[in-house]
Amino acid sequence: MRQFAALLILVALFIVLVGTQFRASDGDKLAAVARLASAKARNSFPPNLNFAATVDAVRRELPTRPEDAVKSRLAADKRLAGVEVNVTSEGTTVKLRGVMPDANTRKVAVSLAVNTAGVDAVEDELAVPVVE
Repeated sequence: MRQFAALLILVALFIVLVGTQFRASDGDKLAAVARLASAKARNSFPPNLNFAATVDAVRRELPTRPEDAVKSRLAADKRLAGVEVNVTSEGTTVKLRGVMPDANTRKVAVSLAVNTAGVDAVEDELAVPVVE
């Protein structure tokens, strides 16, 4: 899915560039403008401001284990509100356990886990109650 989205973005960019009659010299002009804008932005901040420390602080807060990344994605998805999913992992394989209200909710949880960066395999042990 991500590869398809990237392909669509590239096709759209190509269409925009062809439609605006983009020339190779325009790329050099855009690069010069980007350099000038970044220099002006850098100069507008106080000289003792350390951006690297801010980036490192944010990076430390991001989940690094596949288990944590999947837990974050499941907790953030509104379609899974009120549903408890137990997530464990061994390496890049994630195991999902819990009781889902219906099959669609189960598909959402598994799909989120499968499409999480750093996850190579998902063991689906989610149960859906049978309605008679």
